[in-house]
Amino acid sequence: MNFSYSFIDEKVQSHYYFEQVSSLNEIDDEEFIALTKKRSFYVSKPWLTAIERMRGKDTAYIVVRNNQNKLLGVLPFYWGKPSVRGYYEPFKRFLEPTKGNFIEKDWSPTLIIGSRSAYACEFLLSEHLSTQEQTLILQQMITCVQNRMASYGAASLSALYINKEGCNQLKQIVSNPEDFFITGANAVITIEWSTFEDYLLSLKSKERTKARKERGVFLSKGYDIRLAKLEDSLETFAQLFINHEHKYGYQTSLENQIKELEVFIDTAGEYSHILTLNLKDVVAGCLLLFLWEDTIYARTVGFDFDIVGQSFEYFNLGYYALIEFAIDRNFKYIDYGMGTYRAKLKRGAHLEPVYGYIYSPSTSSPFIDSEFKQWNEFRTEAVIQNNIDVLERINFP
Repeated sequence: MNFSYSFIDEKVQSHYYFEQVSSLNEIDDEEFIALTKKRSFYVSKPWLTAIERMRGKDTAYIVVRNNQNKLLGVLPFYWGKPSVRGYYEPFKRFLEPTKGNFIEKDWSPTLIIGSRSAYACEFLLSEHLSTQEQTLILQQMITCVQNRMASYGAASLSALYINKEGCNQLKQIVSNPEDFFITGANAVITIEWSTFEDYLLSLKSKERTKARKERGVFLSKGYDIRLAKLEDSLETFAQLFINHEHKYGYQTSLENQIKELEVFIDTAGEYSHILTLNLKDVVAGCLLLFLWEDTIYARTVGFDFDIVGQSFEYFNLGYYALIEFAIDRNFKYIDYGMGTYRAKLKRGAHLEPVYGYIYSPSTSSPFIDSEFKQWNEFRTEAVIQNNIDVLERINFP
């Protein structure tokens, strides 16, 4: 298992120029946007810039240009302390839980390539390049990062939560294309209906009856849902998001939440919107959305739990209102991300698995270990079969 490649010949070096930059501010917006066409919002410049600002100095980028100074590729990479939730700490998250024979110092700390947030990773390369050129350039960008592992004190190099497109890109250059392990699954609804009633009719009879009941009870309470911009009522939205975080055991302060949202306003304000849940002009809940090309990315939900109760507010704001919004605005997809799979699958979502790949120069592929291999096969099968009971029992992801 190896990311390691050297330049093929001097001719390659004469055609492409590779450099490391510390900020996306060093790359022109228009030329960067050309790389993100048809890519996830979570590898867009607005999103990556927000993460860069929030993480501080443990972020850099390998940039490649041709002799005419045309931008051909950008590879973010990240180091430093992982987030408190631990989803980007591969040893603790994916190796140790298998009970396999893994030694922490062989794998941790890791350098992360591609993306280190939002559980979506793919690689930014010019669409005007041939497949062969894309493979070569990605290969060399990763080699540039690998050559920096020692200077950043990294024991391993990893790409995590890689989507289908990113896997296809990376499989062209790794030594064993089978050495991808499942890291999670994003729940996505494909908008195939012209009206909300058509959506309801697409559900199974039991789920359709349940949805009608949930919507009816909700509407009878006098709620209405409106569209706002993130900056419209920043402190109110921040407090609602915190309420939801605290309910599920994640502690943060109002000050920190406001700072994070202010970063999104500054970097992604054009794409950030809020669906608000209102009761007599009081905002009782909100849902943060990023609208990017043909997809709505549902990001964060929050409620005033002193107001909301047993009127199915969560399902109406997070699903029914959002689906109706997507239909009315002609979006093709709603990306709900990972987790709460039962609620999402029963309301029309399907699962799109995301994968990981990790390389350590001091040891072999995790797939050499039978415990790891069996663990990965079990989790993969649960996702492929959309087996909600198993996914909940193993606390996936």
